[in-house]
Amino acid sequence: MRPFAILFALLFVPAPLRAAEFDPKALDEVVEKALKEFHAPGAAVVVVRDGEVIYLKGFGAREKGKPEPVTPDTVFPIASCSKAFTATAVAMLADEGKLKWDDKVRDHLDSFRLSDELADREVTLRDLLCHRTGMPRHDMLWAGLSADSGDVIRRWGRARPSTSFRSTWEYANVPFTTAGVIAGKIDKSDWASVIKARIFKPLGMDHSSGTGKEGRAGPDHATPHYYGLDKTVAAIKWDEIDHAGGAGCVNSTARDMGAWLQFQLAGGKFDGKRLLTERSLKETHTSQMLVKPEGPFLVYFPTKATRFTSYGLGWFVHDYRGANCVSHGGTLTGFRAQCMLVPEKKIGVFVLCNLRPSYVCEAVCKTALDGLLDLPAEDWVGFYKSQLSVLDFTVAAGQKKRETSRKTGTKPSLALSGYAGGYEESAYGRAEVAAEGESLSIRWGNFTFRLEHYHYDTFTATAVEPKDEVVSFDRSTFDVQFRLGTNGEVESMKFLDQEFRRAKK
Repeated sequence: MRPFAILFALLFVPAPLRAAEFDPKALDEVVEKALKEFHAPGAAVVVVRDGEVIYLKGFGAREKGKPEPVTPDTVFPIASCSKAFTATAVAMLADEGKLKWDDKVRDHLDSFRLSDELADREVTLRDLLCHRTGMPRHDMLWAGLSADSGDVIRRWGRARPSTSFRSTWEYANVPFTTAGVIAGKIDKSDWASVIKARIFKPLGMDHSSGTGKEGRAGPDHATPHYYGLDKTVAAIKWDEIDHAGGAGCVNSTARDMGAWLQFQLAGGKFDGKRLLTERSLKETHTSQMLVKPEGPFLVYFPTKATRFTSYGLGWFVHDYRGANCVSHGGTLTGFRAQCMLVPEKKIGVFVLCNLRPSYVCEAVCKTALDGLLDLPAEDWVGFYKSQLSVLDFTVAAGQKKRETSRKTGTKPSLALSGYAGGYEESAYGRAEVAAEGESLSIRWGNFTFRLEHYHYDTFTATAVEPKDEVVSFDRSTFDVQFRLGTNGEVESMKFLDQEFRRAKK
């Protein structure tokens, strides 16, 4: 090469790409703005880049109106972000040859059954961990009926499917509860013990746990809050969901979650020690099922930032403004959590908040990633504030439409006593309808519903007990429709979207 050509080549070689400078003050401002705009009491944030924690901070209060601050060591439930822990535990067992991703579920849990014949015969651990069993959530089974994991799994398996096996991605919690039970059985313990021994201890996550009792044991834990349709923010009790296990029962802190991010971004290694093969970790980060971001999921994967969405094993796998991303969110009655990883850039963000519904976590995560990836700024706080307004408007509009659709001047076909009695459904068990004077009520599981006549033989059910668990039902409408047989007596009752048959007297 001639000297001039060499000089030209040296002068015009593009400069190596440099990581974006991280501005902690800018992120401080975004978190504080998000807390103000969403009226959230507090939040905690951790950011990891290139194997190091570069940002770790708590904001606001553990409980509204009280002085105790949120710190990096304040314990929050991470809800469905726990699913990645369950998938990781299963991956560790696969590394040890104790199971395979495509093992039949019944090979490890003989009592597991599904109502669809094909799914019942063929369902695998992989199917459980990527939401393709053909079964919907049926969340009321564990949220309101049973506090026993085994009973919930059996009931869920008897419930109606929503789609054909492996045809459609549909989010559900009980499959991860099932995977957690299997992991515990193989390790001769239980899900919480498996996660503690295999993940929390090796990663030094000393303030993390797998039960609510442990999560609330120390003084530095957050109080959940509910943002009502009337714009009020009220402190509520922690959800009692220990029986959900692998679906959503990890409690942790921003500091501890920093170690989790480091482990995930290091390909299964932590502090120089390999805990999981890179191949098995990548399997959890690999697309298994196409996701259509519609309905409630569209807000988390807005079209202006995401072109494709899929689900791996315990993780959403998608793009974020041109970067390949692995993420998951988590929601309980008074908490929200959000994790976002960009593995090829060695970047991860985890945000915890003690208010629901709110989009503090989504706004902060996306803003942090924008800065770390040196992307043009987006007003994610403003975007998600508008999305919350849309949510509330949609709820209010639905309630208004339901009221205007009501046929006035109608009355029930029978005297109220004619509707009283027991009703049974194979998965949802027994519901008792009682007639008390001029009113009806339903007792089902932990809940009591007051019934008000809507029109004809349809009633509106309002949850009234237990009071500390029904506070968040102000955005929900429960219809009860009684159906009469040819003899003029009640034959069945549609309730919780299930068909309860009248029990024989």
